[in-house]
Amino acid sequence: MRAQAGLLYALVTALAMATLYGATYQQFRFFTLANPGGAVDAVEYVKIARGDRDVDLTGPHFHRWVTPAAVRIILPLVDRLTGDPEQSAVLAFYLVNFTFSTVAGVVLFALLRQLGFSIPLSLLGMCAFASSRITVLATATPMVDAAFYCAVAAVLYLTVAGKTVGLAVLLPVLALSKETILPFLLLPALTGLRRSRTYWASLVIAAIAVLVSDRIVDAVYLTHGPSLADSIAEHLQQIGLSVQDLFTLGGVYDLQSGFSLLLPIAAVGAWLNARHRYHEIPAAVAAALLVALAVALLSGNLGRMFFAAFPAVIAFALIPVEHVARVTESNSR
Repeated sequence: MRAQAGLLYALVTALAMATLYGATYQQFRFFTLANPGGAVDAVEYVKIARGDRDVDLTGPHFHRWVTPAAVRIILPLVDRLTGDPEQSAVLAFYLVNFTFSTVAGVVLFALLRQLGFSIPLSLLGMCAFASSRITVLATATPMVDAAFYCAVAAVLYLTVAGKTVGLAVLLPVLALSKETILPFLLLPALTGLRRSRTYWASLVIAAIAVLVSDRIVDAVYLTHGPSLADSIAEHLQQIGLSVQDLFTLGGVYDLQSGFSLLLPIAAVGAWLNARHRYHEIPAAVAAALLVALAVALLSGNLGRMFFAAFPAVIAFALIPVEHVARVTESNSR
């Protein structure tokens, strides 16, 4: 059984990598720091990866060190391969983010299997994630969101699978991926894990790890950057504009930009599931929709932040496919 499971996940990983590569290569190939398009933060992340002290210290970018640190490890090797500093930085970020997105896709597959979806449907869901325009942007450009999405998938999978020890070990690590992951770390409390002292102890350690990390980074840059509370307070002042945008055509477009037609299909799936009870969607997974929406409104970035709800949206979007397949199979008998 273990050998069969290992072979299955090896094939799933290969399919995730193939889909990601096919979807992201063009974005990576033609991306330049001189014209980053929608990935304007990429310039700052490249500076951080190269150890440049001339970074924007007024925002939260320089506290998001996990992805740039991973890039910095492989940069010397990539520099020797390309001989072009800008090209090597973009390539190094691509390799790191490609790894994060691959892991996120495989973990999403495992989560969908835990929710009771068949292997073909779980593969379909994984491919929907890997080919999303937001996944393409997060993977193929020097950004840090791929690690964030990977962390979201990991938290939900470990929660649904009831892997308390694994969740407790990883929470402090996942908390460092990006500050936007922090509210998602509370989702396990909507399950039986709320009675686990191990979970709550890990959550406290994760909070301490974030605080210590921020202070260490401030010391490195010889500055006192905005605290998480300061950033939240600043964004709260602008949340009214985000809510207003939500009721405009442009705001709706931004909100669904990572999902396209998956959002209305997911809405139909939620209705079908309520009626037919095809799958038991845990509260932690469904609540990810609300958490992602809250983070999107707070940050003002409706597209990239709401895409963090991808495990829930994709799970619900698969239900109409399953429903039609069942009806078709039933009618053909």
